[in-house]
Parts: sequence; structure tokens; C-alpha cells
Amino acid sequence: MQEPNAPPFVAASGGQACDKANLVVITHGWYEREPWPAWMALAIQQRTDGDNWQCAWFDWRRQARQLLPSTAAKIARDSTGPLLGRTILGLSQNWKHIHLIGHSAGSWVINEAARTIAKETPADLHLTFLDAYVPNGWDEKELGRITTDENAVCWVEQYYTRDAVGHLTENLLTHAHNVDISAVNPGFREHKFPWHWYQGTIVGKFATRRRYTKAPMIDIVGDTRYGFFRTREAAEDNWALSVTLPAGKSPVVISGR
Repeated sequence: MQEPNAPPFVAASGGQACDKANLVVITHGWYEREPWPAWMALAIQQRTDGDNWQCAWFDWRRQARQLLPSTAAKIARDSTGPLLGRTILGLSQNWKHIHLIGHSAGSWVINEAARTIAKETPADLHLTFLDAYVPNGWDEKELGRITTDENAVCWVEQYYTRDAVGHLTENLLTHAHNVDISAVNPGFREHKFPWHWYQGTIVGKFATRRRYTKAPMIDIVGDTRYGFFRTREAAEDNWALSVTLPAGKSPVVISGR
């Protein structure tokens, strides 16, 4: 049962089924207006086995609507993230795999949700940070540092772009497999581009912003495809490769060349 006054947890399929083995939850960052996590949840749901996967989005826009992004990040870390974790645990104690996707300040939501979940269940965890925001004075090492059951797997990835927001989101995270997608950002680089790009890797093309639609969807380096292809939702073999990709501060660069 959802806690009173909690931000909405909305299942893409229209119901909050608790009998699935696997879960995907997408959330936004500071001061968002577009319900893009709902679009992403639906796109993933349409590409999974509905008998085994539940896809949802977490709407904390009211809580995130703060004057400063650092205030939103603090709310995400201290209250909203743990609350999401408790909500997920309240739906089921039998999850096999949980994939959490968060943009910007929403990275702290999924990080703290994962920490809460890891204390109570041996589910495998997959965290996807999209241009993770680290306020001045905060430690980037807190993102992706999840203590799990010894039998569980936790794999963390970060997709980022070098944009006007600067060093606050161009973070090479110690505990994540870092992927720089700046070079494939059509036109001027923007902080929101990583979620547009990730959505494109799900559906096979840019489909969320008009100025992107004529640009090619580039998601490959060598023989490795990134974005949605790194998920268990896409294929078990994809996930098996993902967990071998290293964390650290030497980023993979997607250039399209």
C-alpha cells in the first residue's frame, strides 16, 4: 500500500500488479513539466514479456518543484528516494530484478531507493543514471554505492553529456560504468539530452523532440550497444554482458565515427 501523501507511483500497464518477477521504474529530476518517464515506462513495457515485467514511473514533480536544484536533490536523497524504496518493497518481497532509471536530481531518488531495497531483498539491481546531478560539496561516490545481498548483482551505468550545466552533471562516477554521449547530441548540448537519447535507444529512433527527429540514433561503440540494449528487459544475454563492464572514471565515448 502506498504511503499517505506520497508521490504517485504509476504502472505503465494501468495497474500495480504485484505478481511480476521483474520491475522497471523511471523518474525525473528537478522542476520537470513533461511526463517523459511515463512515455519511457510505456515504451519499455511494450518491449518486454508482460507476464514477467512490470514497468512504472515515479512522479515526484510536486516535491521537486523547488527554487534550487540542490534543494530538490536533498529532498530526493533524504525522503523521496527511501519512500520509493518502501513503495517497491510494499508491492512485493519476491522481486528477481529491479531496474531504476533516474535523470539529474532523480539520480538520488533511485540511489536511495536501491539502498532501501537492498536491505530487504536479494533482487538483482540495475541503476541507470542520466546526467546525474551532484550538488557542490556532495560526494559523487555516494551514487551507485549499494550494499546488496552476497547472492545479488548490482550494476550501475551513467550516461552524461557535456553541457551548460557544467561540472555539476558531467560527473565521472566512481561506482558506475560511465558513457559520454555528448558527441551524438544534435545541435546545442543540453542537460535533458540523455533521457531523449535513452528513449531513442528503446524505440530505435529519436521521437521526443522535433529538432532531433532527423538525426541518426547512435548507440554503439565497437561491438557494444548502449542504452536499452544493456538491460535485462532487452535480453538475458545483454544483461550478462552488462555486468562485466567496469565501473570507474575512464568513460566510454559514443562518437558515431
